[in-house]
Amino acid sequence: MGGLLLFECFVQISAGSRRSALRALPVCPYSCEPNPKPDRAPYSFDSARIPVSVTLDRQSFLPLIRSARPMTEARALWVTRWDYSTVTDVQTLVDNAAQARFNVLLFQVRGAADAFYSPGLEPWGARLSGGTLGEDPGWDPLQTAIKAAHARDLELHAYLNAYSVWSGQIAPPTTTVPQHLFWTLSYQHTWDDWRVVDHDGVTMTLGRGYLWATPALTDVVDRVVSVTADLVNRYDVDGIHLDLVRYPGRQYSYDPFSNAGYQSALAQDPDLSRAEWQRRQVTGLVSRVYSEVVVSRPDLRLSAAVWPIYRDHWDWGYKEGYSEYYQDSQGWVQSGTIDAIVPMLYTGMFISYPQALTPTQFSLVASDFLANDGGRHMFPGISAEHLDFAGVAERIAIARDLGAPGHAIFSAGLLEQKGYWDDLAAGPYMSEASIPPMAWRRTRAGTEG
Repeated sequence: MGGLLLFECFVQISAGSRRSALRALPVCPYSCEPNPKPDRAPYSFDSARIPVSVTLDRQSFLPLIRSARPMTEARALWVTRWDYSTVTDVQTLVDNAAQARFNVLLFQVRGAADAFYSPGLEPWGARLSGGTLGEDPGWDPLQTAIKAAHARDLELHAYLNAYSVWSGQIAPPTTTVPQHLFWTLSYQHTWDDWRVVDHDGVTMTLGRGYLWATPALTDVVDRVVSVTADLVNRYDVDGIHLDLVRYPGRQYSYDPFSNAGYQSALAQDPDLSRAEWQRRQVTGLVSRVYSEVVVSRPDLRLSAAVWPIYRDHWDWGYKEGYSEYYQDSQGWVQSGTIDAIVPMLYTGMFISYPQALTPTQFSLVASDFLANDGGRHMFPGISAEHLDFAGVAERIAIARDLGAPGHAIFSAGLLEQKGYWDDLAAGPYMSEASIPPMAWRRTRAGTEG
C-alpha cells in the first residue's frame, strides 16, 4: 500500500475517457531544431478531445491494479549495447526487468554493422572484448538474454541499427572475419560512393558520430535483410526491432546511387519528388524485412523506433520524420508494412527545447500516431533520461488514457542509474500485463494455411 500511496503522489489518471483497462550513455544523435514548414494540406485536429491534464484517484486506479484479469499492455524496455558487458550484467538486467513487470525486451545486437551475438555475417562488436573488433568474447549476449528472458516469461526482440555502418574517426580493421561492411562496400564500389552525400556535394566522413550508408544502395538493404534472416533462423527471438531506419538529415543524400536511382524513377514518373523517392527507399527496406523474414513466422513481430514528430501539425517548429528524415512511419502501419511503431517521444530528442514534449505535447503527438495507426500497434516511447519518476509515470498514465496498446521505456541503463525499477513495480506496473496479440497476423496465417 505504501507503494501505491507513493505512486498516487506521482501521478493521477482521469477515468472519464479511458478506452482500455487499461545511454555513462552515448550522446543522443537526434535533435529537433526550428525548420521552415513545407507546404502541406490543412490539418484539422480537435485538441479539445485530447487529455492533457491527468488525474488518478484511488477509485479509478485500484480496479486497474486489483482486477483478477491481467491487463493487456505491451511494456517494452530498450536494452542498448552499452547496458551490458558480461553474462552477469545480462542476467541481472533481465531479472530486474521481470521483477518490475516488463514483458518485452528490445535487446540491441547490431550497432554499426557489428554483432553482439555469435557472428554470422558481421564481426563481433569491439565492446565485448575490450576494444578489438572481431574478437570472440567467449560468450553470446543474445543467447544469454534469450535464455534468461524466456525463463522469466519475457519476449526478447533483437534490436538492430539499420543504416549506420561505422562509428568513430578511424576506419575499422581490414582483417576481421567476417569482413566488416565498411570494407565490403569500399572494395566493391569505391572508398566513398556508398556513403551519404549532402546537397552541397560533401560526402559524410569518419567522425564522432555514425557513418551512414546510402539507403539507395541495394547492397546495404540486402545486408540488413540478410542479418535479420540470420538472426531469426539461428535464434529463438520473438521479434525484430529496427532503429535508425531513416536518412540522417534533410540535406541527404546526393550520392551516385541516389542520383541515378532518382533520375531513372523520374523518367517513369515525371511528377515524383526526390523526397517521396527517398521515403520509398526507406519503406522498401522495412517492407523487405517484413515480407522476406518476419511473416514467415506468424508469432514474430516487426517494430521500429521512429522519429517523434511525423508531421508538425501544431507548428511547434520541430523537425519532422516525414519531411526531414524521409521516414513514412505512419504510412508503414497504414499499409501493413510493419506490426508496430515506437515513436521516441523523449524530451531529450529536443536538446534546444527543454520544455519540448511536455505532457500536453506528449498527449497530442501520441494521439496523432494512434489516430493513424492503420489498425496496427503504436507504443509511445518514454525516456527516463530527462524525467524524474513522476514524469515517467505521468506519461504511462497518458498513454493508457489514450488507449495505447502499450509503451516502451528507454532504457535499462537509465532505470538502473536512477533506481526506477522498484518505483515501476510499486506504481504503474503493480499488476502483471499480457502482450496484446497481433490479430492481423492471425488472419494472415489462417488465410495462408
